[in-house]
Amino acid sequence: MGDLLYNITDWMRGTFLLDWAFWMQETGFSLFMVENFWNVPIAQAIHILSIAAAFGATLMLVLRINGRAGAGLSMEQVSARFVPWIRWGLLVIIISGMTMIFAEPVRNMINAVFWIKMIVLVLMVLVSLKYVGSVRAKALNSGAAWQASGSAKSTGWFIIILWCLIMVCGRWIAYVPV
Repeated sequence: MGDLLYNITDWMRGTFLLDWAFWMQETGFSLFMVENFWNVPIAQAIHILSIAAAFGATLMLVLRINGRAGAGLSMEQVSARFVPWIRWGLLVIIISGMTMIFAEPVRNMINAVFWIKMIVLVLMVLVSLKYVGSVRAKALNSGAAWQASGSAKSTGWFIIILWCLIMVCGRWIAYVPV
């Protein structure tokens, strides 16, 4: 796997991504991020806390759908409680993530694991949006007696697996040579 990732990263050095990263590195925002010692650790802390909030809320929603938590609450109650945490968490994840990209653009833009993380992130967001909308609509139409289908349950676990893969890739980015 290491050789494959290295070969992908080596290939990326010959694409526009390296020039783009060099351009990003010279922006005022990038310079502000690297010239002030606390900027990157603060952005990382905000990013990690936002991931924790969004992942935790997603996990609670999936556990409710699978009948493992919140059985005494309707799906609408659970959604009203946790979906805002997911939405706001994702927004802060995007903002803090962009901040960290500008702090170290070369390390991120030509890093194969970074792009794997971005692809999985987009997939997770698209699947999650469709999933939450579909589950909420079906639960609302069925009322309090709603029971999730097998596909709804397995899709929820698939989303949790995608979240875990995103978190693993996020840690792995720092250890991939660029």
